[in-house]
Amino acid sequence: MSVDHTAVDAEVEAEAPPAPPPSRRRHDLDALRGFAMLLGIALHASLAFFPAAWVVSDHTATDDGFFDEFFHAVHGFRMPLFFLLSGFFTALLWHRRGLGPLLSQRAKRIAIPLAIGVVTIVPLVDWVVDDAVRSANGIAAVDEAIFIDDLATAQAALADGFDVDARAADGSTAVHLAALVGNPEMVALFLDAGADPNAESLAGDIPLAWAYFAGTSQAADVLVAYGSPDWRPPGSDWADIDDWGFGAETREAILDPERTEGPESWIDRFHHLWFLWFLTLFAVLFGLAAAAVDALRRHRGAERLLPAAVTTLVMWSLLPLTLLPHSLMGSSGEIPVFGPDTSTGLVPTFHVFVYYGIFFTFGVLLYGARGRGGGELVDNLGRGWWIILPITLVVVLPVALGVTFDDDGSWPTAVGLQVLFAWGMIFGLIGLFRHFLGQRRRGVRYLSDSAYWLYLAHLPLVIWMQSQIRTWDLPAPVKFAFVCVVATSLLLATYQLFVRYSPIGTLLNGKRTRPSDVTAPPA
Repeated sequence: MSVDHTAVDAEVEAEAPPAPPPSRRRHDLDALRGFAMLLGIALHASLAFFPAAWVVSDHTATDDGFFDEFFHAVHGFRMPLFFLLSGFFTALLWHRRGLGPLLSQRAKRIAIPLAIGVVTIVPLVDWVVDDAVRSANGIAAVDEAIFIDDLATAQAALADGFDVDARAADGSTAVHLAALVGNPEMVALFLDAGADPNAESLAGDIPLAWAYFAGTSQAADVLVAYGSPDWRPPGSDWADIDDWGFGAETREAILDPERTEGPESWIDRFHHLWFLWFLTLFAVLFGLAAAAVDALRRHRGAERLLPAAVTTLVMWSLLPLTLLPHSLMGSSGEIPVFGPDTSTGLVPTFHVFVYYGIFFTFGVLLYGARGRGGGELVDNLGRGWWIILPITLVVVLPVALGVTFDDDGSWPTAVGLQVLFAWGMIFGLIGLFRHFLGQRRRGVRYLSDSAYWLYLAHLPLVIWMQSQIRTWDLPAPVKFAFVCVVATSLLLATYQLFVRYSPIGTLLNGKRTRPSDVTAPPA
């Protein structure tokens, strides 16, 4: 893997004299970056096995397992770690090669893959979600019945075992759709069958919010009767609420039988490729800042603009600064969440962008920072990893989860614990990987290189596999392991056969030379 590789590599590297420490290849950080990518496969695979706003819900899904804790733990640190490492390697490339080559490399490794992914991988994810997943869950037939007001078909689907809380691509349920189109009989039918009247979509909207949007008063009455909150002021009607039915025209367009469906996510949703969009924006902002720094250096004739101690102080001040954007997650705690919010659209959610920007900036300032004794500070981070990681995982994580999801928990306390967990995992893993993977290891290097491709291509395959095995009568851990192992193995095969030595592989990681193509040096 390498979203931002730091050197042009060959399959067989020639012997060379040792490079000075600042220019050595960071095998440990390369491996850690690849590990963060590979964790994403397991993260998405876990979502089917506990109640979540995900497109596939396995029939074994339950809150009693470990999958929700696994998801929260990984989500709490994975992408902050990734962006910190990306910032570090961005600064490394700038200092080694200069601004022009850095921006050229970023365009090849990030911007171009994103542009290609938007017209290939993103539509493929949409197709898998809308076809395989929706059909496997029985949603497609029920959706059609709701649209054409076919109550008999909906009743037959329920008799055949339709999951009333099955999720569509946006996390909505059949109750959401029935409320949107204004069909109170359908709403009551699904609620009588046990549907959750307050199920939240990916955007955090309950069915009543869809009724509010569409102005469907009768559907809203049914929802309130089944336990949804009554938003009407005492003695007033739904129409008295400000902006009631502000989306009525959109509702009419949806119900238009001649409506045409378009590739909605090609522009407004990047799915899991959102991180490439963030990296592209960070590269542009870094380029502007670096150009200004270079100009000031030339003007002043100085190597540094600020003393090293000041730069290091600014870097460490970013840790408590993380609390500010994190406090805005989950609508400032109104919706209990662990870790950062998701921002997959063309216009990034501001507080999420700032949150990841803090980790990216920390990584930028970390490069070149010196610790005690004059050595590289990055080589001192996480030195006590064997203490940091157990405390973070065994003490901080359970307490943070408890405070976050306890109805009486304090959101500021939860924010502080979540931030502590994220930084603890980051520093601990940096120390762990430096200790065990500081030297080149061929197998680890191969996985690190492949991880970029694996993460880019994994989501359609993972979702399709989840939909195919959701009814298998096997324990959830077995099915989770099956999805992770089979998906990763298949993707590794595609990497070796079709990507590694192809133009795609050159675009993602730089040119690789097959061992058979390397001429042995003369004896």
